[in-house]
Amino acid sequence: MIRHRAVALLLAALLAVAGGPAGAAGNELRVLARAGALSPALLARFEQQNGVRVRLVEVSEPAEIPRRLDHPAAGYDVALLLDHQAAELIGRGRLERVWADRLAGFWNVEDPWRSRPFDPRNEYTVPHQWGTTGLAVDSSVHPGDHDSLALLFSPPPDLVGRIALLDDPVMVQLALLAAGEPHCAADPRRLQQVENRLAPLLARARLVRADRIQAALRDHSLALVVAWSGDVMRARRSRPGLAFAYPREGNPVWSEVAAVPRDPPNRAGALKFLTFLLRPDNAALESEGNGFATVIRGAEGFLRPEVLAAPELVAPWPAKVVFQVPCEAEAQRRQEAAWVRLRSQVRGRRPPPPDG
Repeated sequence: MIRHRAVALLLAALLAVAGGPAGAAGNELRVLARAGALSPALLARFEQQNGVRVRLVEVSEPAEIPRRLDHPAAGYDVALLLDHQAAELIGRGRLERVWADRLAGFWNVEDPWRSRPFDPRNEYTVPHQWGTTGLAVDSSVHPGDHDSLALLFSPPPDLVGRIALLDDPVMVQLALLAAGEPHCAADPRRLQQVENRLAPLLARARLVRADRIQAALRDHSLALVVAWSGDVMRARRSRPGLAFAYPREGNPVWSEVAAVPRDPPNRAGALKFLTFLLRPDNAALESEGNGFATVIRGAEGFLRPEVLAAPELVAPWPAKVVFQVPCEAEAQRRQEAAWVRLRSQVRGRRPPPPDG
């Protein structure tokens, strides 16, 4: 009896350390992502095929994701990260090593998206999607040339007072590109010039958080919105007059990866989810749901023709596309600090806008 009681106590202790009964973690997957990053249809398919309930936690801005993962007891199984965030979290030891290139389907990933500088051995991350930051212009209001950042920084009369900005540090990169500077510049002199250039723009335009950009794109009082490509593609379904512009000065391009935070409650379920994302049919379902470009070879065979031809995914001729690579982590941090400083200064001088 004493031996049986000791065994029971040991099992109870092990379950407590693991976070509860095995079934509780095994039947639930907690996923952390920015708003709109994951298609509800994709999550429903995963639940149906794997018998696992997905608890999706969405944040209003991507910068919130690393902050949440800094808490050891955060309890997330999967996190969707921007590429520069993954680099920073790997360096701080906040991600699990999952040996992504050993997962079934990993070699479906297109060559340019594997073995990235922040994860050269594919140890920590599974490439997910990519997109660009551009201008969504109402072509019925401004039918002329759309493909220039001059529309934003020196707007013509038909756009004045009808501009919304994405509340994101990418605005710093757009200001650098508009001035003919490298988009990853982060020295104090150039950042001060950027702040001087952005301050009057912030003072007269509406500032919109990433999780509210869909509402801004559907708002007909706005004729120019700085937005991510996938968000514009989704908004065109209800506002077909929107044109996604490819500024000649350059398009900041970003990519997103899926990763497993340290000590996940459901590691086995997390690996199932990463493998699930690597299937071409699932990648196509995801792109059709959120409008962003897939990195999975073979997904095009599952995409509808109108998605394959969408201007947010394929630049229409004769648009000149100049994709810009992601900045290194240190440059990104300095640009983020400049954006936060500038935003707080401008907002301190005026009441917050309706969507701010």
